[in-house]
Amino acid sequence: MKAAILFVVLFFTSLNLPAQSDKQAYAPFDWIKINPKESFDRYAWETLPQGITQVMVESLLASPYLTSDDPITLFYFKEQLIAVIPCRFEVLKWTGESWDNLYKGSGSGFNCHAHFFVREGKLYSMGRYGFWRAHSELLEFDFETGYWEFVPVSSPPMNYGGVGIFVDGDRVISILGENIHQPSNVFYPDKNGYVFDFTSKAWSSIQLDFPVQKNLSSWIMPAYDLKDYGVQLYQLDAHLGLLLLHKKENTLYFAKDNDFGKFKSFSVAVALENNVVFFDRYGDPTFLLHPPAPLEKFTKVGDIRYTKQTSSLVLEDWSFYLLAGLLLLMAVVGGLWWKKNRVSKTSDTTESEPTAEEQGTVDGEEDIARMVARLLAHPQSLVDVHQLDDLFGTAALESLDYRRVRRSRYIKAVNQYFQGQHGKELISRTKSEADKRIILYRISP
Repeated sequence: MKAAILFVVLFFTSLNLPAQSDKQAYAPFDWIKINPKESFDRYAWETLPQGITQVMVESLLASPYLTSDDPITLFYFKEQLIAVIPCRFEVLKWTGESWDNLYKGSGSGFNCHAHFFVREGKLYSMGRYGFWRAHSELLEFDFETGYWEFVPVSSPPMNYGGVGIFVDGDRVISILGENIHQPSNVFYPDKNGYVFDFTSKAWSSIQLDFPVQKNLSSWIMPAYDLKDYGVQLYQLDAHLGLLLLHKKENTLYFAKDNDFGKFKSFSVAVALENNVVFFDRYGDPTFLLHPPAPLEKFTKVGDIRYTKQTSSLVLEDWSFYLLAGLLLLMAVVGGLWWKKNRVSKTSDTTESEPTAEEQGTVDGEEDIARMVARLLAHPQSLVDVHQLDDLFGTAALESLDYRRVRRSRYIKAVNQYFQGQHGKELISRTKSEADKRIILYRISP
């Protein structure tokens, strides 16, 4: 056992030695996972990477923030040792004596089974379950404010959480996930997956071209993200083993592995580039991939087919043309409706055109003369519209429009007649002194 431990320590220490500075307090690693379900009573603490101590681990295991059975993940970046816990938003920083919580909020429960990763000096959390549904929400921790912020994306998969989530440069590959929405009793596996592009901030679907085990839910089997590979514990047909995604080749490999249980139930796992070593409860090591030839035991079983990535610019253009098309369609429909409505109104107007009597046609000077005499005989020189209708004999008409038309024609006829006889108009419009909104008619002989 001591020889195995020595080999592991020397192996990890020999990697990336030039990258270490004199001030580097920790042996190089990409991530460390600590399993809170395992006992550390008989653990060989000397197997921990340089700088990771028994005090650090035991204080994490005793943390009040530990509410999940999923492993705690440690990262070292920006000269800080950080610990993140699934199902919690706490970001714990090692101060040299204890863990200090950098998270300023109080939320929890949204990022259960989360995949934490570091990219370009930023800490992210993706998925996978929270508040009774699976999801692929991408969160970024803001070290200045102390809060997790949602990364705005387009076309996100709904109610989907990937089982294997692997980061490859500007993309995040999420495969063989589960569609879960418990309020509507949705719970079924997805035999394919999705990919997120950091450049366009867009999701698109992918297809896995390989034989999969039908009706087999893998929620939630462990998956491990390495530099060039993504490795997921998987059952293909009747064989338990490792499903490996080759990030650069976009291919899938599978290998039956007798150490399946050691990769699922471990105490501590340490990853650096394409190398991962798992320590059991006693500190005995097991490599996930054989360092000299990682694909030696693997057989290719399929490929990954990517759909065309939709960029934000394409989405904007597509949205613009869709909106323009909808506006054009609305204009055409509105024009047809207006035309039809106008024809209908014209037809109704034509059909209901008032008769000559209703229009107020005045025949002969005798009729006009009698009307002028009636106006001149009226004791008041200022009348309102109702009194004028009584004088014209139009008050009996039910239609206000017909009454208005006839009144206008009578006023015009009377004024033309009186103008010819006396050189001035008999009826003029004026406004009420008491209320300027009321129109009155002045009879001026």
